[in-house]
Amino acid sequence: MSKVVLKKGREESLLRRHPWVFSGAIAGVEDEPVRGATVEIRANDGRILGRAAWSPHSQISARVWSFDPGEQIDTEFFRRRLVRAFSARRPAQDAWGNGCGRLVYAEADGLPGIVVDRYAGFVVCQFLSAGAEFWRETICGLIAELAPGVSIYERSDADSREKEGLEPRSGLIMGDEPPELVEVDDGRFRFLVDIANGHKTGFYLDQRENRMAAAGLIESLRGSCDVLDCFSYTGSFTVAALAGGASWVTAVESSPHAIETARRNTALNGLDLSRVQFEEENVFVYLRRCRDEGRTFGAVILDPPKFAGSRGMVEAASRGYKDINLLAMKLLSPGGLLVTFSCSQHIGADMFERILAFAAMDAGRDVQIVRHLRQAGDHPVALNFPESAYLKGAACRVW
Repeated sequence: MSKVVLKKGREESLLRRHPWVFSGAIAGVEDEPVRGATVEIRANDGRILGRAAWSPHSQISARVWSFDPGEQIDTEFFRRRLVRAFSARRPAQDAWGNGCGRLVYAEADGLPGIVVDRYAGFVVCQFLSAGAEFWRETICGLIAELAPGVSIYERSDADSREKEGLEPRSGLIMGDEPPELVEVDDGRFRFLVDIANGHKTGFYLDQRENRMAAAGLIESLRGSCDVLDCFSYTGSFTVAALAGGASWVTAVESSPHAIETARRNTALNGLDLSRVQFEEENVFVYLRRCRDEGRTFGAVILDPPKFAGSRGMVEAASRGYKDINLLAMKLLSPGGLLVTFSCSQHIGADMFERILAFAAMDAGRDVQIVRHLRQAGDHPVALNFPESAYLKGAACRVW
């Protein structure tokens, strides 16, 4: 096994069990390993700190599989980790049906770069790191063993693969090709999911609990409520708003294909399509037009895509988040509800609240956070890996 030796004093993060080793922390590498191979991480004084996957093309040169220097990284290792991840969610024997959810959440489950989601009888995998790619066939075989009868589809087409020196890849691995849209039960609601072409692995599983929270908050407004759902994608928050008793929903989305699926999702849940206006529009443009026209809403939902893909984009992303939230606050009737999110890993929860505070100040509105919102429980946050807490949100009362 090749050895990666750290510079003096650069072992502190690993001693805190953070799983990333950056290229700038490395003093030397013995016997240059192949991409994805398992290497031994050593402190400058020779102490063994763990075993990791080697990624020579990435700034994150190694991702730790195990901090136990005696643990072998082999098929049985991955079997143990997958069983642990699967069993921590809903019991495996009940996990398939028509439900959906995350089964493996990368570093948070001790499996860096590996994401496994399920949509009814389909499992969708992402292999986003060099180590995940190296063990791809083994992991797929284990999933087939642990979840017999499911079809396995790959969506390793995220931008992060480029940083690992990997080409994007997607397609069927095992079983049946998915239909154009797979119907799933998301708890209170049902949705149609495009496994092959939809965002992420097909859907925003991380918002499950927030959709239910939004429905309850809109219901608590008790009365006629005109809702503006921005970045509505396939209409999951539109469905939640209507289920919560919204009298009218304006859903703003730039993709006509997503809008068509949103219409179908609304009908699928037995909701009245005559209470929804779908707008194919850029959200920033639409918000400004509403401001200029003096329109007001009882509730505004902001669920934008990731604005900051790297630390270098934080300043520009902060301006974007402030802009849309300031505009939304100006559009709300007194006592109105703002449900707002950021999924940018590099925008922390404290920073996001500061952005909201500056937006409220510039909007001249008094704003109260009535509920903090975060990713669903099947996307757990590992205390040794704070980066796993990427989705943060707030439900706010605006006066």
